[in-house]
This record gives sequence, structure tokens and C-alpha cells, in this order.
Amino acid sequence: MRVNHQRRLLNKAAEARDYQITIRQRADASWPGDHSRLTALESTGHLRRIDPLEDPGCPVAVWQITAAGLSQLRALTSGAE
Repeated sequence: MRVNHQRRLLNKAAEARDYQITIRQRADASWPGDHSRLTALESTGHLRRIDPLEDPGCPVAVWQITAAGLSQLRALTSGAE
């Protein structure tokens, strides 16, 4: 079964109480695979990056779903059911 990461991540953000997704950097300073997927969704305007701290070395990255992201999620899920 092929996973639609765009739908999965937008859905995860939409279902969160604060409409946000937070990921943590690994101990070896690498990011999980979803980091690049979330960055791609940010570049399309579906998510907006929120930096919890002004520290560039912060091991946490946070994105919040946008109105465009909610619209995209509706379009993705309307054909899935």
C-alpha cells in the first residue's frame, strides 16, 4: 500500500488541537524523513514554519497548517473515501 505523505501530514496537523506538527532532531543531529516532506509542504504554502525559539540550534521544528493546507486536505480526502 502506497502512503500519501502529503495527506498524512496535513491530516495530522488538522487533527491537532493547535493545528501544529512538531518534530525533534535526532541525537546524531539528523532530522527524520518527515522534515523534508514538511519543508516541501511549507514551500507550497500548505504549512507555515513556526520557530518555537530564536535559537538556530534548537532541536525542534514546528509547522502549522494554513488555510490553503486545509483546502488541499479537503481535496485530497474527498476522493479517498
